Amino acid sequence: MGVRKTVFGSSMEKKCFRKLTATWGKDYNIYHNLPFLLVFNGKSDLLSETLEPITLAEEEYELLKKTSIDFTICDKNDTPLVCVEFDGMQDGFNVGTKYYRRDGTSGKNGRRVMTELKLRVAHGSRFPYFVIGSEEFRGLSDTIRLNIADGLIGEVMSQRATDQQVKAGFDPSRCGYSAEEFEAFSPSQQSAVVGDWFDTVEIESDFKHNPIAREVARLAVELHETGNSTRFINCELHDPDKWVWVECGVTSRSNGSATAKVCLPDFKTPYCYFPIHLAIEIGHLLALEQLRLRRRKERKSSRANKMTRRGN
Repeated sequence: MGVRKTVFGSSMEKKCFRKLTATWGKDYNIYHNLPFLLVFNGKSDLLSETLEPITLAEEEYELLKKTSIDFTICDKNDTPLVCVEFDGMQDGFNVGTKYYRRDGTSGKNGRRVMTELKLRVAHGSRFPYFVIGSEEFRGLSDTIRLNIADGLIGEVMSQRATDQQVKAGFDPSRCGYSAEEFEAFSPSQQSAVVGDWFDTVEIESDFKHNPIAREVARLAVELHETGNSTRFINCELHDPDKWVWVECGVTSRSNGSATAKVCLPDFKTPYCYFPIHLAIEIGHLLALEQLRLRRRKERKSSRANKMTRRGN
């Protein structure tokens, strides 16, 4: 027996943890390798606090006693908000409560059984629990440090913030109306005002809590974006029940146009049931980054030409 040189299972796991803390550590507490039942309640509570009853066999509960969670993001009061299972060995991902390997093979049966058990308990408890591999922690491009994991966490935090505001109820004063003015509107007018308010809440939550959405907004202004588009792609190489494909385009009055394709696992996770939204944001960001790099190259070329002319 002895003392390990590191508490991390691999150098890649340590690197991924460092990436999470760099992006999220300021506003959240991030923990590594917490026991599963330290995040989720005991057996009786697991069966009572869920949307649908979870039936656990005794041997399944014993398995949960022995397993842990790679990364858990909590608020500053240490309330769990989202869990991330890093599948560095098999490079798998989840679609709902099902586990798949990226290469399409079944992999080790024990790994799949344990992972799907954890997913079943977490998702049944309406809690966001992702299984992701190294690909989701890789920067979106050579020049973009943000990654898919950041986007998934951002989607969860944004949706949580939206739900909190919706739960607090609609306040017409936030839309510039007094209660009396709002009551005087027709039902259709009231519906339109509430709809506009909800859209605003979603946009503000995205901007505040999702770093990818925030970077898209910043670059769109910087590059004078004049329009964008999204095209859904059908790819024979990827099962549409497991993957989402999009092609996003952007145009700028001063920087031309660009397109980018994005493929993501269809995670279907609580607070991130529709990862197509994240795929579109990432595609938008990658297309804008192309315009930014093009502008930088053109400006560099222009400066070089000016220096040449001065030298002559």
